[in-house]
Amino acid sequence: LLFHSGVLVSLSLSGPQLEKVVIDRSLVGKLISDTISDAILTDNFIILSFEDHNQLCFIQFTKTMDSSDVNKRLEKLSGLDFKISYVDILGPEGRRMKRHLAINSLQDMAICWWSATSDGAWPWSPISCERDRANLLLLGCAHGKLEVLSSVRTEWEPLDARWSARQPRQVLTVERSLSAAGEPMADSCAYKCGQSGLQCAALTRVPLPARALSCCRDGTEDKLVLGCEDSSVVLYSAHSQVTLLARAELLPAVISCHPSGALLVVGGSQGELQLFDTALSPLKIQLLAQDYSPEATLQFSKHCEVPTSLIQIQWAAPPVSLPSPDSTDIHDLLLVRFDKGPLGVLHFKLGVMTRGQLGLVEIIHQYIRYEEIQEAINVLSTMNWNTMGPQCYICLSAICNHLLKQKLTPDREAQLEASLGTFYAPTRPLLDRTVLEYRDPISRYARRFFHHLLRYQRFEKAFLLAVDIGARDLFMDIHYLALDKGELALAEVAKRKANDIDAESITTGV
Repeated sequence: LLFHSGVLVSLSLSGPQLEKVVIDRSLVGKLISDTISDAILTDNFIILSFEDHNQLCFIQFTKTMDSSDVNKRLEKLSGLDFKISYVDILGPEGRRMKRHLAINSLQDMAICWWSATSDGAWPWSPISCERDRANLLLLGCAHGKLEVLSSVRTEWEPLDARWSARQPRQVLTVERSLSAAGEPMADSCAYKCGQSGLQCAALTRVPLPARALSCCRDGTEDKLVLGCEDSSVVLYSAHSQVTLLARAELLPAVISCHPSGALLVVGGSQGELQLFDTALSPLKIQLLAQDYSPEATLQFSKHCEVPTSLIQIQWAAPPVSLPSPDSTDIHDLLLVRFDKGPLGVLHFKLGVMTRGQLGLVEIIHQYIRYEEIQEAINVLSTMNWNTMGPQCYICLSAICNHLLKQKLTPDREAQLEASLGTFYAPTRPLLDRTVLEYRDPISRYARRFFHHLLRYQRFEKAFLLAVDIGARDLFMDIHYLALDKGELALAEVAKRKANDIDAESITTGV
């Protein structure tokens, strides 16, 4: 934690319990201002921005901090022998504003950005030139020095700007925009860092029901989640190009995605939390207690005194790590920070059966356990077969195995269709290698579904499924069962279809 005055506080946790606190006042009185706006802390240097100065502070360590040793990270800065320098930056003079900082995964480039809601000059602080209108700066921080490499003005007011964890030379922004009709939208932009500076390389416009208040991206950078002024939560998937919308029980002031990408935590300024899965189905929550009484939201005001608004929620996880489906890391601690305090940590008790994991597979298995099959299918529909093939297959198998053990009803029939449809009829075409890898095992589930339909004499649907599968033996199964049930016309059509497949295989030699 870095306070405006330069006091640096390091907290060491053992699980959710506070183990050690180190208060470092090494920077107090050594900076040009006590209005620190944002900070970047690395093993080799610190970068500070200020609310009332068009300057950035660069603090270079002459000794390297060992980030692998937690105890050494808690050492005071005075033991690292640092030197302080300043760099002038662009922007309007004499205005007090929040200047945000972010650094890329290689730690050789950073950005500084701020909101620029108006083009008009203030009478007491005129904008002298076009450069002063810039609100996104590209910084170089390699070789022990900080320099401004380029600047650009975003087309709309930025809500968020960060470096891509997958591409260290790409900056991702979310900007509040308007359609031609004046309707609220959000622009998801990707800026590439080239020799000519920052250039917008990709732009996606997401229509919104109301003005955006907050946003976050998942670890894969595929999903963008936005919280709006009318309490709606919007999720846009770049891969499927599908937009989902749900209504929250609170005003979404802050949003955070779980490192696994399976869970969204939405926070209200009054100190409430609500959970959603990746299909925006709400999940109930409660504090650990003897009685089972989950609620739609967790309200801090019922359990502790929170005189100020909630301004930050963040999972305890490395900031630039990419989520791995095979990862066994447990992320069950959520930092909650209120304006001017208090500061807290929520420890999520995820149970023994899930081994402490909170991924998409675990959530779908829990949905199946409690017979919430449609919610499980909705989550499966948000998963990408091309990048998460093994997890998608595990989830599809679990859903189909559960449904095929049950008596066939119209609802279960539709659910089986929807589950298999995530592979056979995806919103975006699957890669050839994905189809080849999972075609045979999933066709076995399609065959089981076919015989399940026959068992309940759903001849028409079974015939259509047999057409999709294109196997002669399935039509012969329909033929014999239709004869047995007196459906002579259907038996004849099925026999003819089986003969057609026979003739085609002889002609093609397959």
